[in-house]
This record gives sequence, structure tokens and C-alpha cells, in this order.
Amino acid sequence: MPLLLTANPCVSLCKLDDDGQCRGCGRSRAEIKGWKRLHDEQRHDINMRLLATQRKPVRKRLLKALRKTVAERPPTAAGA
Repeated sequence: MPLLLTANPCVSLCKLDDDGQCRGCGRSRAEIKGWKRLHDEQRHDINMRLLATQRKPVRKRLLKALRKTVAERPPTAAGA
């Protein structure tokens, strides 16, 4: 089962620039508005893009969520 990073990347600095991108988290207006309706794979893809392109507060929030997900995941059997 793949590990998907689906946490909301919002860092509560919600202002859109002239291109329609949030200055806080880097998502587009459409991504923000439709976040709850997106499939896990779509959220994961957006979060991977944000990890590669955004500043420290966004990366820190997403990596914290990832560490929590990994810690809560049951161990897998060797060779499975």
C-alpha cells in the first residue's frame, strides 16, 4: 500500500497573488477551493509539488504530517 501525503498544506497566510497562487501555501485558488473533494492521489501530487517549490513553513507542515503518518502505520512483514 503506497504512502500518500494528503495533509492540508495551509499555513494560515491566505492571500492570492496576481497569478491566483496563495502566498502562504502555494496552491491555486481552484486547489484551495476543491481540496476536500480531491482524491488522495491528487492531494498527494499537489503536496509533492509544494514540497519541491515552497518555503520552509509549508515544507515543515507537510513533513510533520508525513512523520506522523509513518509513525502510525503498522509495520509490514519482511519480504511482503
